Amino acid sequence: MKYDFDKVIDRTGTLSYKWEARDINFPENPQALPFWVADMDFPCPRPITEAIQKRAEHPIYGYTKTSDNSQKLIAAWEKRRNGWDVRPEWVSFTNGVVPALSSMVAAFTEPGDGVIIQPPVYYPFAESIVNNGRVVVNNNLICDGARWNINFEELEELAAEPKNKVLLFCHPLNPVSRVLKKEELLKVAEICLRHKVILVVDEIHSDLVYRHCKFQSIAALGKDIEQICVTAAAPSKTFNIAGLQMSAIIIPNQELREKFQKEIEKRVLYIMNVFGTVAFDAAYSDPECEEYLEQLIDYLWDNYLFLDQYLKTYMPKIKCQRPDATYLLWLDFRELGLNDEELETFCLKEAGIAFDTGKWFGGDGSGFMRINVGCPRSMLKEALDLMRAAYQKRNF
Repeated sequence: MKYDFDKVIDRTGTLSYKWEARDINFPENPQALPFWVADMDFPCPRPITEAIQKRAEHPIYGYTKTSDNSQKLIAAWEKRRNGWDVRPEWVSFTNGVVPALSSMVAAFTEPGDGVIIQPPVYYPFAESIVNNGRVVVNNNLICDGARWNINFEELEELAAEPKNKVLLFCHPLNPVSRVLKKEELLKVAEICLRHKVILVVDEIHSDLVYRHCKFQSIAALGKDIEQICVTAAAPSKTFNIAGLQMSAIIIPNQELREKFQKEIEKRVLYIMNVFGTVAFDAAYSDPECEEYLEQLIDYLWDNYLFLDQYLKTYMPKIKCQRPDATYLLWLDFRELGLNDEELETFCLKEAGIAFDTGKWFGGDGSGFMRINVGCPRSMLKEALDLMRAAYQKRNF
């Protein structure tokens, strides 16, 4: 089936957080076009919609468990897409990756322990650490002008500290949209192995990798590495079903798996969304969903190319770093010479666009904005036209 990603769908009246919570999140300009929240303005694949509709026909929506096939389906997906031999019994389910990350921090560390993160990084990482009474330990990424790289020397030093028990690792890197090479992943894993650091990996964007890259799951690099890895996966970003709240947590190490399961039982994260369960199974079993994904990746890449060319033509002082993955792109505004407050004013009040502010992600995120290009191209052009008008008015 050919999907029409150019079609604009009105999301008002659907309780969309992205579109209908702007007055809460952006009170300075609640009418700003939302290009921040990480869900897309595309319909999900037809098989998922049909599975939900079929389940909705039954009038009772009680407490729900996963199907007997769910573990096998995600294991088969990992094998097919990433070449990782996952055993179904390694898989646990939670109602979302973010609550799972918080549970992992609590399960694998004690109050006062250090948890390493690599800013600029998805900001709930730091929040999960602080909210559990643990210590944020920053191993900042380094930008060489075009690419963001891991500071391996510093990572080695931080991992050697006995109090630093976990590395929260985001791959592909969000927000800087990098897919790491196999040798880079091996370096990370070997450092963690040497110092007995547990490697918690968020791979929620791993399906959305562009054609010039090949994604490698770090846990698949070796049996010893696999035993220190806790991997979070989900269909939420891939198929635009984040509101259905179902994620798969893959833990080969039995001791770690048992610790995690005790923690999610304590937090009651094991009861699934009634529609999330059928959507999960449809996403990972129906071949049409993979066809959708392949079409989506190409459309998103064309959105990047459109954005990049538009900036070069009309706003050359704003750069878009070439992405390896995801519909979340990293815009570099530093040539405008604005501080963070001035940049937010320019984007939100003058251009009327709500981005994710770079400083939210920590590290050297100042001067950057994260833009969500998971939308019809006409919507992207509308936002760029607004930004162009503000840019020209400022005479940058």
